[in-house]
This record gives sequence, C-alpha cells and structure tokens, in this order.
Amino acid sequence: MDRNNHGFTFIEIIVVLVLMSIIAAGVLIRSINTDEIDLMAQVAKIRNHIRYAQAMAMKRSEIWGIQCTAGDYWLFKDSTSNRVQLPGEVADTISLAEFAAGTGDFSVYFDKLGRPYTAYTDETSNTPVSAGDPLTITISDGSNPFIFSVTPETGLIQ
Repeated sequence: MDRNNHGFTFIEIIVVLVLMSIIAAGVLIRSINTDEIDLMAQVAKIRNHIRYAQAMAMKRSEIWGIQCTAGDYWLFKDSTSNRVQLPGEVADTISLAEFAAGTGDFSVYFDKLGRPYTAYTDETSNTPVSAGDPLTITISDGSNPFIFSVTPETGLIQ
C-alpha cells in the first residue's frame, strides 16, 4: 500500500499549536502592566466622584464640589472646609499617592442646577466654567497622562 508522506500528521499540527499557545501566553503575561490599568481605574473613580458632587448639588439644592490640593482630594458641601465623606470611602480625604499618581490643584463647585464653577462665594460672586476658562483636569503617574474636562454650563465630564 502506497502512503502519501508529503504532509504533516494531525497530531504533529496539534502539538505545534499547543506549543505556540504556551509561548504566546508566557509572552502576554510578561507584557501586561497593571500600573496603567490601576491609574485608569483611579481616573474613572475621580470622574465619578465629580459626578456625585454634581448630583448631590442638584438633589439637595446646595453647593457641592470636589477640591484637590497636593495630590489629595475631597468632597465638600457649601465650602471647601466642610468636608463630606464620599460613599464607599473610609476617610473624607482620598490620596492619589497610593496610585503613584498626581494632579494639579483644582476646585469644582456645582450649584443647585448642576452648573460648574471654579470659584464660588455666593450666587453673585462666582467664576463659572466657560469656553474661555475651561476646567481641564490631568492625572498622571509620570508617564501616562489622562486628561478630562468639565463642560461649561452642563457640567458634563468628558
């Protein structure tokens, strides 16, 4: 009986595919860096905290906001010195240092309609976020900057 010896057997192909899968998995595991993923999660958390401040301002018809100074930020009601603990947090101040991240100092206030301000004393003495004076927040771990902004008038965070 003549056998055709011009190709690979099914078992040989399977063995090669399994070996290639093992090598690819090893390379992939070594190339994943969780630092960037952790930083992205922290950025999303800060964005959600800003949204929470806006929601509380509209719900309670009060001034609420987020203040960030020297890598620490906190939720406040009425004034930056009146700190309020954010839901799910163990302290009223959240530090970015544990994520090896930093940001510039910023303050964002929201009025009862959810409009954003960079400074707010009362209804007549305030500095609204505007197209000419946008509020842009950068969070970085030194190599990966993440930038988002608070939209004038609506407070949408993009």
